[in-house]
Amino acid sequence: MRQQEFYQGICLMSEAVEALENLSVSEREYREARQLFWQNRGKFYRQTKKLPDFRSRFLYYFCRLAQEAYADYQKRRIPDEIYWNTFSDLTLWCSNCWEKFGEYGIDQYDWFFRHISLTLFGLGRLQFERLASPWEFADEVRSIQKGDSIICIHIPQGGKLVKEEVVESLEKAFAFLGREIPYLCHSWLLYPGLCHLLEEDSHILQFQRLFTLLSVDEEERQGEERIFGQVLDNPIQYSQYTTLQRKARQYLMEGGRLGSGIGRLMYDKKG
Repeated sequence: MRQQEFYQGICLMSEAVEALENLSVSEREYREARQLFWQNRGKFYRQTKKLPDFRSRFLYYFCRLAQEAYADYQKRRIPDEIYWNTFSDLTLWCSNCWEKFGEYGIDQYDWFFRHISLTLFGLGRLQFERLASPWEFADEVRSIQKGDSIICIHIPQGGKLVKEEVVESLEKAFAFLGREIPYLCHSWLLYPGLCHLLEEDSHILQFQRLFTLLSVDEEERQGEERIFGQVLDNPIQYSQYTTLQRKARQYLMEGGRLGSGIGRLMYDKKG
């Protein structure tokens, strides 16, 4: 697969494409970086971060590695639709990098090994990653031990969590990954305190109802980062451009928390 074809397939913005084309990376440099990525990913990150253009480099490297992953998709007969949906994540994170640093690249670099290693797939609105569980839970239905195989549900930013789109995504996951392994989600969107900020028929609360809540982390502050774009010590300093921001700011000022939750998927079309 040629680079231009890949850039077009993930809808990478033209300015980012131009930045990558102007990046000075020899083929030898790329081969050495690729070898290090597969042999010692931590060292790959550290060495790349030493470079003045490291964000652009990460984007370039990941795009090249993603192109090479296409051969594995073909061997496994995974549809192109899933390939493009999965790696369009690069465009999303590149856009975030531009907004935060004024640079076309990747700053959240320790994320894309999942895509490149074919353990994470974009299936419609949601992403699904097969991994060994870092958590241990038990409820009335089943127990999950650390190290057990699970499928972790990720919610990419952008767009609302429309229930019909979520259900369609889950059905795609069941068809592609099966139903036998438990599906878990760790997200601020599962934090039960959100009921104080949202209407009963909100997309987020509808999403929560698809899960059985297993654990709550009151200290995690990902919700603040997602709602306000940053985490500040004093909530009075948060912006109030949206209704959710205004409600969340007031909620935090009154002593409320915006933590995270871990839930086990209970959705079953048959039910």
